[in-house]
Amino acid sequence: MSRAPILRGLATLLVPLCAMASPPGIFSVVDYGATGRGVQADTAAIQGAIDACAAQGGGRVEVPPGTRLTIGTVVLKSHVELHLGRGSLLQGSPRHADFTRFAPPPVSFDPGPVPMMGVIVYAEKADDIAVTGPGRIDGNGMAYVSKVGPYIYTCVGLRPFTMVLKECTHVLLRDFSLTNSAFWTLRLLGCDDVTADSLRIDGDLLMPNNDGLDIDWSSNVRVRGCHITTGDDCISLKTAPLSEGVSRPCENIVITGCTLVTRSCGVVLGCDAAGPIRNVIVSGCVISDSHRGVAVRLSLGGTIEHVLFSDLVISTRIFDSMWWGRGEPIQVLALPWTKDTRLGVIRDVRFSNLTCTCENGAMVYAAQPGHIEGISFEGVSIRIVRPGTFEGGRQDLRPSEGDALPRMATSGFLLRGAARVSLRDCSVTWGPNPPAYFEHALDAAGCPGLDDSGLAGEAAHPGAEARLIRPSL
Repeated sequence: MSRAPILRGLATLLVPLCAMASPPGIFSVVDYGATGRGVQADTAAIQGAIDACAAQGGGRVEVPPGTRLTIGTVVLKSHVELHLGRGSLLQGSPRHADFTRFAPPPVSFDPGPVPMMGVIVYAEKADDIAVTGPGRIDGNGMAYVSKVGPYIYTCVGLRPFTMVLKECTHVLLRDFSLTNSAFWTLRLLGCDDVTADSLRIDGDLLMPNNDGLDIDWSSNVRVRGCHITTGDDCISLKTAPLSEGVSRPCENIVITGCTLVTRSCGVVLGCDAAGPIRNVIVSGCVISDSHRGVAVRLSLGGTIEHVLFSDLVISTRIFDSMWWGRGEPIQVLALPWTKDTRLGVIRDVRFSNLTCTCENGAMVYAAQPGHIEGISFEGVSIRIVRPGTFEGGRQDLRPSEGDALPRMATSGFLLRGAARVSLRDCSVTWGPNPPAYFEHALDAAGCPGLDDSGLAGEAAHPGAEARLIRPSL
C-alpha cells in the first residue's frame, strides 16, 4: 500500500492543529484554559497567560473575539499587552470575596479601619504595559446595588474598582470599553507617562461613585478622543489623602477631544487635593446634559495652579440634590472640608473660548480671602435658561461644614472672596421667562483687583442692576 494517502491524511490533521497554535509572543487565554465556566478557573487562565507572557520577556495576551468570561482579579505585568478582541467581555465577579487585589477609597474621616475595595484589573509598579481593544471590561455594577431609587442607587458597602494602575510607567490604554462600573472605573494612582486614547467609558447614570477616569497623584497623562458617560464625575484629577504612600504631584495633564455626559462634573480638579495639581490643559471637549461642566475645587491643603480650559461647549441642567452640582457651567471653589482643615490655594486658572448653555451661572467662591487668585475668563459666553424638573436658586458648596446648598440668586458670574479676577470678551444672556431669582450679569463681593471691563450683559429683569459689586463678603 502506498504511503502517500497516509501522509496526506496526516497533513490534513496537522494543518488545523498548527493553525490553532498562537504565533511567538502571542498568548491566548483559551490556550491556558479559559472556558467561561467558572470565575476561579477563568481568572487563573488569564493570569497564567499573563505570567507566561511576562516570563518570556513580554508580548501580547489575547482574549479572542466573542470570548465572554467572569473573573476576580487579574494582575498585569511589565511588557505585557492585554488585547481584548472584538465582542470579547471580561466581567467582574458579583462576589467581592473573589477579588485578591485592593485599593483604598480617596478620603475617609471615619475613626475605624479604612474599607479596602477589590479591583478587577490591577497592576502595580509595572513598566511598559498596555490594554487595547475593541473588547470590553465590565464592572458588573448592578450586582452591588441594594436599592434602586428614581435618581440614584443605594449600594452595598464594598464595591470593586474596575481598573487600578498603581505606580506604573509607560502605559497605553486604547480603544476598549469600560462599562457598568460598581465604583471608580479607571484609577491611575501614582502613574507616569500614560496615554488613554479612544476609550469608551459607559457607566450607569444612577450609580454613585462610578467616576470615569481618576488621575490621582499621576503625571504626564494624555487623554484624547474618549467618550464618557457616568453618574459621578467623568474625569477627575486628584491628590487623594488615602494614597498608600504615593506622593508625586498630579501634573502635566492634557485632556482633548472628549465627549462627556454626567450627573456630576464633566472635568474636575480636586476637591480631594492633599498635594499639588498643576500644569493642566483641557481643550476641545463637549460636555452635555450634565450637572456641572468644569470645576476647580479645593477642600484640603493642596495647591491647584497653572490650568487652562479652552474651546469647550458646555450644556448643564439641574438634577436631584443627591448629586453634587447645581447646573453650573464653571465652578471654582475653595472651602474647607471640615472645621479643622487648613486650606491651600487655587491660582492661575484661565477659561478661554467657552460656549455655555445652562440652568445656573459661573461661580468663583472662596470662603475666606487668600485662597483663590488669578482667575481669567476670556471669550466666555453664558446663556442661562429657566430650570426644568428641579428647583433652582441654590448653590452647591459641598463638601463643607456649613450650609451645603444655600439659597443664592442666580447670576451670570457669581464671585466671592477671589483676588484678581478678570473678564474679557465675555457675555451673559437670559432665556425666556426668567424666574425671580435670576438677577445680575455679575454679582461680586470681596474681590480685590476685579476687572469686569470686558463683560457684556444685562440683568435678567428690566430695571435691575446688571452689575452688583460690593467691597466685602
